[in-house]
Amino acid sequence: MFEDLRGFLAHLEDLGQLKRVHDEVSVKYEIAAGIRKASDIEGPALLFENVKGYPGWRVLGGLFATRKLVALGLGVPQDKILDRYMTLEEHRIPPEIVPTGPVKEIKWTGDQVDLTKLPIVTHAGKDCGPYVTIGVQIGKDPESGVRNVSVHRMLVLGKDRLSLWAPADHHLGRMILMAEEKNKGLEVATAVGVDPAIVIASQAKVPYGIDEFHVAGGLRGAAVKLVKCETIDVEVPAFAEVVIEGVTIPGERVADGPYGEYPGCYSEAKQAPVLKVTAITMRQKPIWQTALTGMPVTENHTLIEYGNGAVVHREIKKIVPEVKAINLTPGGTFRHHVVVSIKKRAENEGRNVILALLSMGIGLKQVIVVDDDINPFDPLQVDWAMATRFQADKDAIIIPRIACSTLDPSVPEPRVTAGLGIDATAPLKDRWRFEKVEIPGVDKVKYI
Repeated sequence: MFEDLRGFLAHLEDLGQLKRVHDEVSVKYEIAAGIRKASDIEGPALLFENVKGYPGWRVLGGLFATRKLVALGLGVPQDKILDRYMTLEEHRIPPEIVPTGPVKEIKWTGDQVDLTKLPIVTHAGKDCGPYVTIGVQIGKDPESGVRNVSVHRMLVLGKDRLSLWAPADHHLGRMILMAEEKNKGLEVATAVGVDPAIVIASQAKVPYGIDEFHVAGGLRGAAVKLVKCETIDVEVPAFAEVVIEGVTIPGERVADGPYGEYPGCYSEAKQAPVLKVTAITMRQKPIWQTALTGMPVTENHTLIEYGNGAVVHREIKKIVPEVKAINLTPGGTFRHHVVVSIKKRAENEGRNVILALLSMGIGLKQVIVVDDDINPFDPLQVDWAMATRFQADKDAIIIPRIACSTLDPSVPEPRVTAGLGIDATAPLKDRWRFEKVEIPGVDKVKYI
């Protein structure tokens, strides 16, 4: 696998999956516009080498804009990502602490700290300012000291202040509140520009108390090398491009938003914790990485797809061992809508799958269950199954007011949604009446 981001970029360039952009671009909208176009045309990743007002910096965007790029980051064929991810997510390798690394080549402390010198990007038209969007946050449980690795947006508030949008139902948000109960801030480091396995591992839906660096080690097949921070008791990837060290300010909150979020809509201003930056370290000739979210499909969506998919797959297998495939749909933001194909052996297994998935609290609001003769990735087949195997009065399930973690603007109140289940599986009795019409000999036709 790749020791660092630069190794992955060299690999992508060899494959024609990285484009170097020499035109001068602004961090306000212009970089995001390029990423949006790259996402819409299925890549490539973009490395902007002439960033207006930031000599010496390069900005990387769209690194995970497509499933193909995610697959390349894991070193697997695209159609095997979920299987590989589910296998390696639980094959954990502890990180290795090393004395130093390239991220220590340049150090800013004290009065040198200045976030405005970093090429932090403003993305969408109504965003309230520039955001760090794909920084990997590392914090520690205030009691156990176990690390958490995650990704949360951060709004630039000044030379040494950032918001940290980490809600209470996320692991890092819980740690911030635990520290505040002791009237302390939480030490948090944000690593920008790390090898792909670390970013992908940060999205794993592992239980609280599992260090995602262990997951990253499993994904990459080797231990992640970590170094100690300069001003806080946190360990960070030794080969990161940039690390921002800081401490949350107990009890302080700031308006964060509007911001163009993963549902494809703007989130309103929300009260977020504030991080006081204490140091910034980086490599020589650093690469700043940004990521786009918004209307599907962007790299925000491709990154959450497989972590969510692994959780959904495991939950279904508890009920129906014969799972053909699952499709967290792009239009459903790889989070809200799922189509599940199963081999049904008992009459109400489809309903049980629906109830189990809607109760998980990960944001699912629509579950469609189809038989194993239906390809869940083919909208025509799914629509046909609903047309011929579904009756709304007996096969639809509506569950009001279920807890969720979501930025869906249609919810009646924060963290509350409703669930819709559609059992489009054929009844076991008289199954022949629901079979697809097939014409014998189609595979032998040679004249067209």
